[in-house]
Amino acid sequence: MSNNSLGIIFAIVGSLLFSTKAVFVKLAYQYEVDSISLLLLRMVFALPFYLFMILQVGSTGWNKWRGISTWHWLGLVLSAVLGYYLSSLLDFMGLKYISASVERLILFIYPTFIAIISFFVFKERITLKQGAALALSYLGLVFVFGHNLTEFSLDSTFWKGAFLILGCAVTFAIFLVLSQAMIPVFGATSFTSLSMSLACFIVIVHFLSVHQIQGLGSLDLPVYLYALAMATLATVIPSYVVNYAIQRIGATKAAILASVGPVSTIALAYWLLDERLFPGQFIGAGFIIVGVTIVSVEMRKRKK
Repeated sequence: MSNNSLGIIFAIVGSLLFSTKAVFVKLAYQYEVDSISLLLLRMVFALPFYLFMILQVGSTGWNKWRGISTWHWLGLVLSAVLGYYLSSLLDFMGLKYISASVERLILFIYPTFIAIISFFVFKERITLKQGAALALSYLGLVFVFGHNLTEFSLDSTFWKGAFLILGCAVTFAIFLVLSQAMIPVFGATSFTSLSMSLACFIVIVHFLSVHQIQGLGSLDLPVYLYALAMATLATVIPSYVVNYAIQRIGATKAAILASVGPVSTIALAYWLLDERLFPGQFIGAGFIIVGVTIVSVEMRKRKK
């Protein structure tokens, strides 16, 4: 099998695995567990993998890290807080209120926020094609929100969830913009492993500030199993699989193939959670997938 074919397969598999996260969270929420406890379990199960990768760096990597400036280390800390702690926490909190399908569609628009941040911060021009794609993405979001737009209320569980997931998308977009400056300094594997490990310790501190550690031992068995599945199938494995795909087929093709993610989440949520989208929400999903894919491809073309 050619490198190109393998790359396509790995890109699709990685996107499909990433898409399972919201479904695992919703399945875990069928039992008695709060957001920070579930996030802690996910992080603790994933931590050994990332610590192993840090140890694999060896003395060469440690010597390189000593020469990295304080500002870059602060950038890594900020990245960990925004991308792997705050963004994840907002996501888990939002999934308490809205369906996995809607969560995935809202979160999928994060590349549009990257384009907007790049325009205001780095003065990167938004082309007519990108502008149209942005408009299409946000029109799709209007369709996804549907009848909830006529019943807007801050007390509404739907809007609580929607704003939390929008916050997740914005913080994740900022994290990715920051990571573009950090990865060349630390290296992709070291940056991911260090920032994820740091975020795990932040989550532990957060958990201990609101709960007793003994409380983790009283959860139902399926909660641990879903958290383990999130850590491995929806976090660690796809992160390496997608990186492998990008090396084989490039970031642009990988971005196009990532569009299978929302479709996969919608299908899994229908099958495992009995979630249903309204016809208008399906139209919105199509607009979002097309619009975001165009925005992602255009941004990656510009970086070549």
